[in-house]
Amino acid sequence: MTPSSVSDIFFYLQFAISEYILTVTVKERVCSATPSIGGSDMLNLSGKTAFVFGVASEDSIAWAICKMLAESGVTLYLGYQKRFRSRVFQLKDKLPQIGGFYPLDVAQDATTKEFFDAFSADNPGKKADILIHAIGFAPRTCFDRPILFVEDQDINTAMTISANSLQRCLKFALPYLNPNSSTITLTYAASNRYVPSYGIMSMAKAALECWTRELACHLGPEGHRVNAISSGPIRTIAASGIPGFDNILDHVEKNSPLRRNVNQDDVAGATLWLASPLSSGVTGQCIYVDAGYSITMVPETIMAN
Repeated sequence: MTPSSVSDIFFYLQFAISEYILTVTVKERVCSATPSIGGSDMLNLSGKTAFVFGVASEDSIAWAICKMLAESGVTLYLGYQKRFRSRVFQLKDKLPQIGGFYPLDVAQDATTKEFFDAFSADNPGKKADILIHAIGFAPRTCFDRPILFVEDQDINTAMTISANSLQRCLKFALPYLNPNSSTITLTYAASNRYVPSYGIMSMAKAALECWTRELACHLGPEGHRVNAISSGPIRTIAASGIPGFDNILDHVEKNSPLRRNVNQDDVAGATLWLASPLSSGVTGQCIYVDAGYSITMVPETIMAN
């Protein structure tokens, strides 16, 4: 072996060792700076508290969210409409993580404030980390009449309950929210696309998404996050009032990329992510949970004819 070949081998050994040391060092730094996304702690929300508004029955999306949050260790405080009192109280013993139920009417400041006053009286000094806004309502006349002839009073009711209530809830909730809280509301793709028979609720959902962005910017400097989930159609009490809803379900199932409709648990899973540290850099967003239907333009069923 010549001297030159020995020096070449020595050079390549030095190079290989240097590369190995650099690779190990980079991996150590990356691992130490990045939280373990696969770790159970990221979705273990034990010790956290949530306000949940919008449970109307066992089929409610809000109830599926309650169950998933409870499984992750969250204590729940539910706001309910008095007309749904009996239904909600039937669920009372199904989740031991429910800390309390209080009436909530988001139509007015005074009746919204009553929820937080009652919560505070029973739990002095306690604050929440999560707020779920799953509230939507429009009078029947909003669906029965052509949109051009819906009365102002009914339009105002739909906008107040379904959109403006997010601002009202957060206004009174803020003193009872811990730093870095997460608020999640529920919307629908009709906010920016035409859906037959959805009418005034399309405008209400568009306004709700505007509130999401505005409130995210207003509360962001204090660390509070506000996001929306745009769910595909799901059979609930609220959806039952939409004319032709069964046809909508059938169409989405046939034409969404995943060839199925989403369900309450799909939305609850996304909500859990938005409530967890895994989404700590996400705010002001509208997350679509709709089996991919929102990315389509021309339905596959048209091509089949």
